[in-house]
Amino acid sequence: MSQLDNIPPHLQKRSISKGEIVLPLADALEAINYLESQSTLILGWEGWVKAPDGRVGHGSAGYLNTFTEHLSVAEAAADARKSIQAGALDWQEKHGGGADALHFCITVRSPR
Repeated sequence: MSQLDNIPPHLQKRSISKGEIVLPLADALEAINYLESQSTLILGWEGWVKAPDGRVGHGSAGYLNTFTEHLSVAEAAADARKSIQAGALDWQEKHGGGADALHFCITVRSPR
């Protein structure tokens, strides 16, 4: 099972990874809401950057991450929403204006 199997098909199609949940801000927030509604624990996230030529990597976003395994589903979702939005703002202030696009790789606990 891929991490993408935890989110709806329309969000799966927007991921820039074939196996991980890697979405731009608005879609990442929608995915968090969906994951919370399905009682799926968000373990953490990290920033990814997509360059205009299609290359994807951590680049200038590698420092944006959090780990939430010790929290409840609701607490982890709230933390992810808050920290992703703060991370996006910080990245925009430091690296915005360029052609790179910030995305968020969200990791969840896989069902057993």
